[in-house]
Amino acid sequence: MKVKYLEKFYVAGISTRTNNEIEFSEEGKIPALWQQYVDENIESKTFNKAKNMAMYGVYNKYENDVNSDYDYTIGVEVTKPKNAITIEKDKYLVFSKKGEFPEVVIETWKEIWAYFESESCEYERAYNFDFEKYAKEDEIEIYISIK
Repeated sequence: MKVKYLEKFYVAGISTRTNNEIEFSEEGKIPALWQQYVDENIESKTFNKAKNMAMYGVYNKYENDVNSDYDYTIGVEVTKPKNAITIEKDKYLVFSKKGEFPEVVIETWKEIWAYFESESCEYERAYNFDFEKYAKEDEIEIYISIK
């Protein structure tokens, strides 16, 4: 893991409101949202796409903390804020891992939760914007906003 400072950027796609309790049940909304994104070919309908061809899974509008409701958006980076969410300039702790999807995503999130619950944790989560960045076929980067 490493600390990165990112400038503001925009992500456009489709969203849902959920929480981790729902996602760990049979009622999980995120897998269905990914299926909808693919089935409806949302990326091809997205205007003003940036040259960065990565896909994003963005967590924001946290009600409180890791156990509260949040918005989850699947999308791509765009050059204009219209119909997009703005990921503000912020400081992030970045976790990277290679492996098979979706298992590598779940494993990385488990590492993140364990890190922030550990006594050796140096950082505090800000619960502003957290996001998964899918830039390579077998690699995930998860950015966690920190104070």
